[in-house]
Amino acid sequence: MKDEGKIDGDTDVFRSHDGCINISGKKTGYLSTEQEYANFQLTFSYRWAETANPEVIRNSGLIYHAIGEDRMWCNGMEFQMQQGDAGDLWLIPGTQPNASIQVGEKPFGGVSKGTRITKTEGNEKPLGEWNEMKLICLGHTFEHWVNDKKVLSGVTIDRIKGKIQFESEGHEVWILDVKLAKLPSTH
Repeated sequence: MKDEGKIDGDTDVFRSHDGCINISGKKTGYLSTEQEYANFQLTFSYRWAETANPEVIRNSGLIYHAIGEDRMWCNGMEFQMQQGDAGDLWLIPGTQPNASIQVGEKPFGGVSKGTRITKTEGNEKPLGEWNEMKLICLGHTFEHWVNDKKVLSGVTIDRIKGKIQFESEGHEVWILDVKLAKLPSTH
């Protein structure tokens, strides 16, 4: 599937429907904020669309702290939504070394290849049900919450802000109740 890049305007990939964002997955691309965000809480719910093949693992994600070149799979941190892996973190390099972070006492990132950090435990609902996601970024800290359970947290070394992007990765998904709230600075 060809990477179409940022998908702007009224297309058949990202559209509003009955108060939801429907990502058709027909093209690989992304929907991005123009502004960079720091010190925020982002919440949303998502549900995978039914497909003819129940064996297909559905994939999408939310990239945050996205910096540098404006492109698909830019230099950022992905809050994974992939079926079975909701809550995992991918450090994506884009065209430069990926984010440097620490989870617990272990450092990750700062390399030119994707790095996956798995959640501490799963809390994803079965296929067809809505999953509630919460991302908290405050100063250098980040937390991934899935259905009211914190599943991953850590500290960023080299960034505290960036753009926010929803991905289209070949699978239809419905996004509901996207809320972005500014949090008070830690300084």
